Amino acid sequence: MKAQSTKDYLSQCQHAVANTLYGLIVTVIWPLFFVRLLFRSLSSRSYRHRWLERCGLIKSQQCPGGIYLHAVSVGEVIAAEPLVSQLRVDYPHRPLIITTTTPSGSERAKNLFGDDVFHCYAPFDWLPFVCLFLVKTKPALCIVMETELWPSMLFLCRKKAIPVVVANARLSDKSMRGYQRISWLANAMLREVHVAAQYPPDADNFLALGVPKHHLRMTGSIKFDITISDSLAAQAKGIRQSHLKNGKQFVWLAGSTHDGEDESILAAHHTLLQKNAATLLILAPRHPERCDKVAALIEQNGLTHQRSSEASSVNCLTQVLLIDSIGQLMLFYGTADLAFIGGSIVPHGGHNPIEPAAWGMPILAGPHLFNFAQISQLLQDAGALQLINNTDELAEDISYYIEYPSQREIAAQGGRSEVASNQGALQRLLELIHSLLER
Repeated sequence: MKAQSTKDYLSQCQHAVANTLYGLIVTVIWPLFFVRLLFRSLSSRSYRHRWLERCGLIKSQQCPGGIYLHAVSVGEVIAAEPLVSQLRVDYPHRPLIITTTTPSGSERAKNLFGDDVFHCYAPFDWLPFVCLFLVKTKPALCIVMETELWPSMLFLCRKKAIPVVVANARLSDKSMRGYQRISWLANAMLREVHVAAQYPPDADNFLALGVPKHHLRMTGSIKFDITISDSLAAQAKGIRQSHLKNGKQFVWLAGSTHDGEDESILAAHHTLLQKNAATLLILAPRHPERCDKVAALIEQNGLTHQRSSEASSVNCLTQVLLIDSIGQLMLFYGTADLAFIGGSIVPHGGHNPIEPAAWGMPILAGPHLFNFAQISQLLQDAGALQLINNTDELAEDISYYIEYPSQREIAAQGGRSEVASNQGALQRLLELIHSLLER
């Protein structure tokens, strides 16, 4: 017992030193946070707004006992939607505070949740900023979506006895190796955190970083707990019928594309049009501020286009429909025959393939899917997702699905079945949240 007490004391000292050292480093460099905002504002002016929120100076004074949920950007906000909806039902009298880091995430949160929740930007991870934020919000629980971990926030939550849950947690081998380079800090940061990991590799990586085994459980991915409302299905059907009326016999959607891969997608579409002139590409850049650049690329490739903000359906001469606003991707998946997952040609790690699988269509992606490795493998095994390595393979695979509609249906059924068989993660996550709030 004495040896164990000494070990615990030494561990606490190490953690205290790690937190102190991190705090000193951030105290020196925190002005660089704002320099980074200015730099990012060169491509998106939204980064110049609401800086006081990033200092913890929020307008609203929340009642004690609320639930604080952090979702860094658009993908995490969308993933959090079913969780937020159920929390509103289960805890109608608890304030719900949602923070994001990016302007696009902020806009999506406002569109999805409106006045049902209080939304602001997350404070920069400097102790005075985080302290101001927690004093204002007074949460009883902090939920972090996926893996957005900040030492000062976790340290102060622990000091204030605020439980922290990392929900829908994923941690790739690459990210784990990055955290291991600062293991002195990662171990201090994670020692009291509850982790709801998606899959066994994620759980193993969190254990390797020092998460206590009794604080770790596997829940699966809540992104599988997806529902397509009747109203959304009807809206998608109407747009699809309009495409058919205007001669578009096959529609493929490239979703959440990044800088450096639009060229390959447009080249593949150019090849497709030579054989199948009735083919339409719906192109959805991950960041809407890139739309002007992408529009210029479309014109350079000699293709005609419309923007979705001008018309959700296309005329008979349009070859590319450019999605230029946030929150439309799920709808437009429902109008397509095939989906390509962006962020996978360039080594960004890919984006969520579950949404097109739920709609029922073949899915193509490049080789870089490490952010969704387990989910992508499940869909590959089900025959719903195929990998391509270059522009020629992309055009060839799409041509195959145009020529053989029966193969599209086989892939579609595989995707739908895989989504249905992996649902239930939301309920398992809610059980963990309930247990922490009822302590």
